[in-house]
Amino acid sequence: MTSSEPGRPELGRPERAWRLGAQAPAGFVPERIVAQPDGSGLMFGWRGGPGPVDRVGVILRVYADGGLRTVWEGPGWVRAGDLLDGAGFAVVGHPGPRFTLLRAVSVDVGGWAELGEIPAQSVTSALIMGPDEVWLLGADTLIRWKAGEFEAKSAPGRRDSTRDRLFRVGDQLVLGTPEGLFLSRDDGQRWGHRNVDGAHVRALAFPYLAAVQDGRVRLGRLEGAFVEWLGDVTDPGDPLSMGWTARPLGAAMQLALVPDDPAAHPGLAIAASHPDGGFVTSLLALPPNEAWLGVAGDKGALALTETRRVLQAGRA
Repeated sequence: MTSSEPGRPELGRPERAWRLGAQAPAGFVPERIVAQPDGSGLMFGWRGGPGPVDRVGVILRVYADGGLRTVWEGPGWVRAGDLLDGAGFAVVGHPGPRFTLLRAVSVDVGGWAELGEIPAQSVTSALIMGPDEVWLLGADTLIRWKAGEFEAKSAPGRRDSTRDRLFRVGDQLVLGTPEGLFLSRDDGQRWGHRNVDGAHVRALAFPYLAAVQDGRVRLGRLEGAFVEWLGDVTDPGDPLSMGWTARPLGAAMQLALVPDDPAAHPGLAIAASHPDGGFVTSLLALPPNEAWLGVAGDKGALALTETRRVLQAGRA
């Protein structure tokens, strides 16, 4: 699934030990999975009927030993969420639409407190920047919650609500748009810009990135103000469009890859890249949607099969 040009990276044999975990509740539909390096994590989603009024929002805690616990249930559907160093936030959608923000009292034990209604009609993702700070992204929406207050923010550049991504690089917030990367260290007051040759960055594990350019999926490394392209990720005869979650893996990254044509390329693949140009990959028979898979550093990963069985990888 990578180009075979001389000097370009090549995919190797599968090198990932997956272990079966617990059975998730019947009918649970994930909207976001956040993994940790040991294969534990949180699953945000819902169960119930197809209509929003019939749904029950659910947050599942998956433990490293394979155990699973429902840590929150309530009206609506859990649209987005994030987990970082013991801090957890979640976005719950309600008919209207309207959205409320939850914060974990304890990620492991459970208990989620409602922080109030989000002043937006669209929220698609959440990114934690600290124990008391989370950023929310949606169509025409960029909002920061910090210390009990919601604050609308603005960012430059042309926006695409279906493809924009928020990333965390140390204490720096990064917004990936069709016009490149916008970076802020001062709570979104000022934004720097980094052009990546017209490519749309979809995953970032600094300094490595994955982007879409001219219908190709490209892997690159940020070098100062420029990007060094390392190779393309394709399938023989048919480029793939991808959905990703990326986290640092040593000095490289992992990708969750979603095929453009699930009938021709069923399942999701995750690839781990390494500085020496080597790649390892594994293919999972999962519904072709990035919401069913999350990856983390050190080969950590968490996934859910169509039969709602948990799959884990990483340090046991």
